[in-house]
Amino acid sequence: MATTRYGDIRARDTDRADVCGLLDAALADGQLTEDEHTARTAKAMSAKSFGELDAIVGDLQIPDNLVDAPVVRVDRRRPRRWLAPVAIISAAAVLGAAVGGIASCAGGSLGPSEHVPTLTTGAGLAYFLAEYRAEFGDTKADEVTLYPEYVLFKRPASGNPSETASYYYNGSFREPDIRDGRSPDTKTVDLAAVDVRAIAGLLAGAPQTIKVPDGAVNYFKFSFATNGPVDLGPAVQIYAKSRAGASGFMTVTFTGEPLRVASPTPR
Repeated sequence: MATTRYGDIRARDTDRADVCGLLDAALADGQLTEDEHTARTAKAMSAKSFGELDAIVGDLQIPDNLVDAPVVRVDRRRPRRWLAPVAIISAAAVLGAAVGGIASCAGGSLGPSEHVPTLTTGAGLAYFLAEYRAEFGDTKADEVTLYPEYVLFKRPASGNPSETASYYYNGSFREPDIRDGRSPDTKTVDLAAVDVRAIAGLLAGAPQTIKVPDGAVNYFKFSFATNGPVDLGPAVQIYAKSRAGASGFMTVTFTGEPLRVASPTPR
């Protein structure tokens, strides 16, 4: 399946998420072992180009829901402009919160363990933040990405801030992958500043906000965000995908203030 055609085009977060979805399917149907899945997922989240993603999934069979994804179809590997007019951003974000409310905090479908809520809900976010604080004694991280059944995150390695520790969580924290070369200028975010109630409402209403009303949140990410040359500061990027594969995202502050909405362009 893998190809080097257009392999030097830079990958987006949505492309990395598609590869993670393919890896999840490969784990579920026996193509990959858990160790292989963990190692490839970590590589996918740090991949910079389609060529790197191709190398990760080239030997895997493709699930039906990803046959049209850019990571599979090279003809879709062209930049798309999904910027929404600034004037509608606030209204769109408010709509998401109104539609979703805080109902998601009541629970959701269970994740990989009986006691772990779906991690792309308000309940899942609150649960993970409590687990994170208990595990590390703080709420600092370089970046954190929550999927429905697991979380990937990076933070300085214990006792050595020049190394990065990459973690996988799905009800428990696996041993980290440690790599050196972490820049002293790397910005960390403090998850204690997150308004869980506000983000929960936005998560619940994100498909309507992003204009994929038949879709669902496939992941969301805490990090320092940018919009071209503009530094947006610590932000939450919420990604949603429709059943047909159309996807978009919204960017908000840790307190839920809207910064950007990027809805899918018509196919």
